[in-house]
Amino acid sequence: MSGDTITQSEAARRAGCSRTTIQKHLASGRIIADGSRVNLLSFTEWLETRDDVLHGVQPAVQPPLHPKVQPATLEAPVQEKENAGISHNDMPQLMSFNAARTLEQNAKARLKQLEFDERSKEVVEVALVAATIGKEYAAVRRKLLALPAEHAPSIHRCKTVADVQERLRVLITRALEELTADGGSTLPTRV
Repeated sequence: MSGDTITQSEAARRAGCSRTTIQKHLASGRIIADGSRVNLLSFTEWLETRDDVLHGVQPAVQPPLHPKVQPATLEAPVQEKENAGISHNDMPQLMSFNAARTLEQNAKARLKQLEFDERSKEVVEVALVAATIGKEYAAVRRKLLALPAEHAPSIHRCKTVADVQERLRVLITRALEELTADGGSTLPTRV
């Protein structure tokens, strides 16, 4: 009759709960015991109607007998899915302890690398770069918009369209060269 029974550990593994939970249900009579073993028929019936899963209690999970067949992530508890009002596919998956620890160690290492890069001036804040570029663009804009007012009389004396184009090209080139010669960019050399 050992074919009609399973061990308490095997029952816990199949149910995805702790051995203590199985023992609690054996003591309450929800599952029938055959000595120290679990009656397979009563266990199967209990498994189909068990209320700890139906009411959202997430039991402790026993390690599998064969780690190759265990999925990498576990589902979120049923009650959380129902209370949140979102579908099963929208729920984030829980990760294993080792995966979480690896993720935490990687994040800490990245933070240390970032702190080192900031101290060694390898990286700068985006706001600083944006402010510096904004100042540079404002200077270029001011210089180019001042050209018509400053040079309108000399442009007015030009006789042909080609003379106007050449005069404008020379003025714009000179203005850009002056901007470059004004001390260059204040941006860090490495961003």
